[in-house]
Amino acid sequence: MKTISKLFLFSTTVLATVGCGSQEPTGGKMNEPVDVVVISGQSNAVGCTNQTFIKNTLGTDKYYEYMRGYAGIPIAFDSWTKDSWTEPGKVYFYSQNTSKNNDFVKVMLGQGNSQATFGPEIGIAEKLNETRANKLFLIKYACGASNLKDDWTDRNSEMYPRLINYVKYQMNNLKNKGYTPTIKAFCWMQGEGDSYPNYYDKYLENTRKFVSNLREDLKDLAGGENTLPFIDAGINNSKEWEYWKEVNEAKAQFATESEKNIYIDTIGAGLHTDREENGDGSAHYDSDSEVKLGNLFAEAFEPFLTKLD
Repeated sequence: MKTISKLFLFSTTVLATVGCGSQEPTGGKMNEPVDVVVISGQSNAVGCTNQTFIKNTLGTDKYYEYMRGYAGIPIAFDSWTKDSWTEPGKVYFYSQNTSKNNDFVKVMLGQGNSQATFGPEIGIAEKLNETRANKLFLIKYACGASNLKDDWTDRNSEMYPRLINYVKYQMNNLKNKGYTPTIKAFCWMQGEGDSYPNYYDKYLENTRKFVSNLREDLKDLAGGENTLPFIDAGINNSKEWEYWKEVNEAKAQFATESEKNIYIDTIGAGLHTDREENGDGSAHYDSDSEVKLGNLFAEAFEPFLTKLD
């Protein structure tokens, strides 16, 4: 088990405007091996952080660096939002956000739940672009407002089969481009939707089932091993999440059960949600924290990537 808490320096509809000017990978040498990392979860995985705030927190140079993007770290992403009403009854529907369904583009701003937001892919690419350029691909499939219990735990739940199908589609896409891709890690930023009565107390049990299903269903794409590294980020201690502490305790407990289970202590790392107005109270990470979330993910899964020469 490994828990990460240290601070460190920041180092099906396709919208034509997404990734405007982005470069799609042209394909590798025949059977060229590449690593793949999957990102999933709810809204802080989707990315609901207003990207213009980066100018104030990290400076204009970083803002324009992120805007230009990282051609060496391609991403395919498909993000959704779960909406609900309680009258009459409880009805859910899932609406698609700004998405790049069918192919890979370079990581850049505007790949969150709208063209004005971003997710942890920015921090991942920032940290690994120099060392892993053209060797690492990201696949993001996430759903804002989703919860583990109802949406992801079971194979017949709403989002789980979509996730698996999307990952398999994009892995086959890479094979068609001439690569030999292997999934090296699964990054999970979720739990806010389960920080309520009748949900939080089942989080550990549901995580075990969810990860067991993931490892079995993605085994053939992860080198044939049923031990896919699961990188699990803690949720923030916002007043929005009544049982945030219990959810994080369940995450930390799960991390003790295998060396391939990694818990990121986002609170210990100083991530925050209350310094910028993202139109959602304190539900979503501020701009510098959303970048750092990606940095933390990269630091956590890098040991599982193919060793560099």
